[in-house]
Amino acid sequence: MQDKELWSWYKSGEISGLEGLYNAYYMPLANYGFKFTEDKSLIDESIQDLFQRLWRNRDATGTPPAVKQYLLLSFRQILLRKLQYSPSRLEETFSEEHVPFYLELSYEHPLIRAERAADLKKKVDALTDALTHRQREAIFLKYYEDLSFEEIAAILQINANGTYKLVYRALERLREHFVDFSLLVLLYLLQRR
Repeated sequence: MQDKELWSWYKSGEISGLEGLYNAYYMPLANYGFKFTEDKSLIDESIQDLFQRLWRNRDATGTPPAVKQYLLLSFRQILLRKLQYSPSRLEETFSEEHVPFYLELSYEHPLIRAERAADLKKKVDALTDALTHRQREAIFLKYYEDLSFEEIAAILQINANGTYKLVYRALERLREHFVDFSLLVLLYLLQRR
């Protein structure tokens, strides 16, 4: 079922529309949440809060041009607010520019499993560690979630030109540090598919 149709049902008060959105987006939202924290209960709580707020505010909520972007942005704001005021994170400096974002390549990735290349994983992990948190998040949204630069800009709350620069600089940094492989292969390794 299409996002627009589910959104329309949700807006008209059909709980099945909200359930459809929840079922369609739970995994992408949870996956995105794990890039900020390993606290599964906090991620689940944030997803629940998002959908509860959506249901409570359905009359005041408009129809977004891109449902996925809207849900990712709303979820990000809820999760970051919870992380910012979490007792376990009070000692960390926390600002919009310095939000921790963890991008890690899984051992289950088919290319790595087929090649049995743990050393390659270490190299890729070291490279992603060389990126800023913001660059990691932009790369994740672009190449894992297939969002446009404009959608990423809205989620990160920067302008589209800033998003182009952020992704470009991240790719340049990866290209500088990973001369053994083409950028195309590197991006393939970074994708979850």
